[in-house]
Amino acid sequence: MNSRLATTLSVLLAFVLVIVLGGVALARVDTRWEARRTAVADDAGPAEVPAGPGPTDDVALVGDSITEQADATFRSALQPPYHLRVSGRGGYRIEEMEPYAIELATGKPEQVVINLGTNDVLRNWPLDKSVAALNRMVNEFKATRCLHLVTISEYLVIPDDSGSKARAAALNAEIRRLAQTRNFDVIDWSGLVSRYTAQGEPDGPITADSVHPTELGRKKLTDLYRQALDRCT
Repeated sequence: MNSRLATTLSVLLAFVLVIVLGGVALARVDTRWEARRTAVADDAGPAEVPAGPGPTDDVALVGDSITEQADATFRSALQPPYHLRVSGRGGYRIEEMEPYAIELATGKPEQVVINLGTNDVLRNWPLDKSVAALNRMVNEFKATRCLHLVTISEYLVIPDDSGSKARAAALNAEIRRLAQTRNFDVIDWSGLVSRYTAQGEPDGPITADSVHPTELGRKKLTDLYRQALDRCT
């Protein structure tokens, strides 16, 4: 009898722990969002760059590891004339970068560049969820004068995954559709990679692993950013 009672109690305890730990896991994203919003409300957001005097020189860059690794190149080449606030997180999907976009939006940037979606494709994330997250993100920047969406490379090489190119192309189609619908600018990194690859990479590889730009790739990406920022009036 005591053995049965002990077994029953053990099972009940394990069940309770599963429920509690599951609830904690589900609440992690909401907790992170609320923490970000609270920090922003308390003026704890990034303020490392003062506002510039021009109508288009305050720029926010939102991205993943591509942005993170190119941070120094962006700052060296674009400051001045632009004043940059950069938020890049390696491995993050669009949805996971939303709290950081919310934080950047409080600085009221005059231009915004969003370079996200590569990790959504690499993780085979549902396209509709990626598109929904991107729509929510751009809505955080309603007061922005010029918003630029970056297409992702369609030359992603993933072992044992032959569908990555098709997924990247599908996401790029949605990025372009959103840009056309909302009158956003498109920075066509995908087109540049395609053209350069078709030419046989005359100056050397543009990416190190089909995802992350080499030094040459970072310079080319920065040139695209500068051209886009300069277009804003």
